[in-house]
Amino acid sequence: MTTALNRESETYRNSLPGMLGAHDGQYVVIKGDNLSHFAESYQEALNWAYEKFGLEDFFVKKVSSDQGLTHFTRDLGPCRT
Repeated sequence: MTTALNRESETYRNSLPGMLGAHDGQYVVIKGDNLSHFAESYQEALNWAYEKFGLEDFFVKKVSSDQGLTHFTRDLGPCRT
């Protein structure tokens, strides 16, 4: 099963080499398979995405060859014990 996060993460990985030249250090908003917007700050990218997509799924990540393991989601289910 492919989730939106998996699909958008894959889009990021596949697009990274092409983004590095013009957008290194910027933040990209990805919706599905589309690189929707580039911004200078995370907050600017997030604001743009919420204005454009509302509460629909989207992905924001810094364009960088140094890939840390940081992912955030607002789509967390209830905690189960």
